[in-house]
Amino acid sequence: MSDDDTGATSTSGSDELGGEKPRKEDGHWGTEVPAGSGADLHPGDIVSGPEVRGGPDPIVGADQSTSLEDESDGVVPPSPLWAMKDRRHIQWHLLASHERHQRIRDAVGSGDETVYFIDDGAHHVMVGRRIGAVDGECEYCLVGRVSLDRYESLRSGEATPLRSFEGAAEITLCGVAQEEGIISSNVFDVARYGGEDEVPVDFLPGAPYHHFESALEITVG
Repeated sequence: MSDDDTGATSTSGSDELGGEKPRKEDGHWGTEVPAGSGADLHPGDIVSGPEVRGGPDPIVGADQSTSLEDESDGVVPPSPLWAMKDRRHIQWHLLASHERHQRIRDAVGSGDETVYFIDDGAHHVMVGRRIGAVDGECEYCLVGRVSLDRYESLRSGEATPLRSFEGAAEITLCGVAQEEGIISSNVFDVARYGGEDEVPVDFLPGAPYHHFESALEITVG
C-alpha cells in the first residue's frame, strides 16, 4: 500500500509479476489466500482476488512503511488510519503545494463512541471507527466519506458521534492485517454498505469493541 502525506511509499517485499513471496518468521514463504475463502491468515500470506485493490501485497513483511511510522504517535490509531488513507479520493501528498487543503487528523467522542477523521480533499473527510479484531491477525474498521460540513457539526457537538455515518457515502468494512513490531499492512474490503441503515448495529458507533474468534466472512465480490 502506498500513501503518506510526506510522500513516503510502503514497500511489501513481493513482486506482483511473479517474484518471490515474503518469508515467514520460520523461514518458509507465505502462501496466497483467495479473498473470501475463509482461510486463516498468517504473517507473510497474501490476500488475492478481484476485490483486493492494487497488487497482491503481503499481509506483513520485513520492510518498513514510513507512513505509519511518521504518525504512530498521532491521534488516529494505525488501523483506521491505514484504511481511511487507502479509501480516500484525494491523496494530499500528490497535490501541488498551492493546491493543498487543510490536513485533518481528529478524534470525536469517547469510549465506544469514538470516531476518527482524516482529510479527503477540500470539501470532504473520511470517517472511521475500530470494530474489533481477531487477535494477532487482523483488525476491522468501518470507514466512510462525509462532507466537511458534517465533520464540523460532529466536531462542534451539534451532531452526536453516534450518528457519524449518517449520510456517509462509500461505507466499507475493511480488514487491516498487521503484525506488532513490523511496520507493514494490507487493507482489504470485507463488506460494503449503501447507507448507515444497512450497517449492522454492532458495527456502528456506540457498539463495544469485538474480539472475534475467527476472521469475518468477506462478502464483496
